[in-house]
Amino acid sequence: MSFLISESDILKCFQHLVDSTYHKDSILLGSGDDAAVIDTQGRQLVHSVDISKIGVHFHESMRAEDIAYRSITTALSDLAGMCSFPSFISIALTCDIDEISWYKRFSNGIKEALDEFSIDLVGGDVTYGELNISVNVFGYPFKKPILRNGATLGDSIYVTGQLGKAKQGLNDLLNKKDSIYCKDFLRPKPQFQKAKELSDFATSCIDISDGLIKDLGDICKQSNVGAELCFEDIPVLNDHKDLTHGDDYELCFTAPCHLDDQLKSQGFFLIGKIVQKLGLSVKKDGSEITFEKNGWDPFE
Repeated sequence: MSFLISESDILKCFQHLVDSTYHKDSILLGSGDDAAVIDTQGRQLVHSVDISKIGVHFHESMRAEDIAYRSITTALSDLAGMCSFPSFISIALTCDIDEISWYKRFSNGIKEALDEFSIDLVGGDVTYGELNISVNVFGYPFKKPILRNGATLGDSIYVTGQLGKAKQGLNDLLNKKDSIYCKDFLRPKPQFQKAKELSDFATSCIDISDGLIKDLGDICKQSNVGAELCFEDIPVLNDHKDLTHGDDYELCFTAPCHLDDQLKSQGFFLIGKIVQKLGLSVKKDGSEITFEKNGWDPFE
């Protein structure tokens, strides 16, 4: 299936709803970043919502436990992208499976995620239809929310880990091959510890869910800057296609260049720099790489 319109085209139809002044002064940041930020009696509450649909975000052959866990942790990753930690969630499930054992196994996957990240399930809903999970996540900043619009000229660009493992894992799963990378797709891990470490110095941040090129592109657009990357410095598993597949759930962030030695010693990967010229370029052996697509789009 391929639509003539993109996810971005559809989102623009709703932009007028969030461009105007909010009715409540407590809304500090609305739509447009990884999550919204709400003032709750002096404490900032960070909120996001994520949808996972069969055939789009996960394969029908996956275990119920893995579907539940993956749906929750991919949603939680948006909080990590704001340098925030999770507190509680709610889940809405649409499902047409008529085996009660499936729902019990699905609930076990939820329990695994709740226990691992010390969060609470505070509500939800269930209705009949094609398998679809909507997860609302709520949390609080480690220090302050790190937004996408803070990158400045001369900043260094970093990623927190290797890209492409989930892409390889999905490929192995579809080819019925058991590999060490399958868990990277089935059980993605939001990078909360790394988010906590970089919350002291990052000027912008985003979680890499749709591919590095697309997600870093969002930082550049919202910061009104450009980016230059050196492919040889980017930790990829296979090749340049690892930069556009998505499902990595690592973090991409910018920070002042005088911190380069410190950040590299902490295990962060320096991959490029913020420049004045708008757009994003990736060079390999001195030549610019051309990508077939910028990243994941569920409508393509």
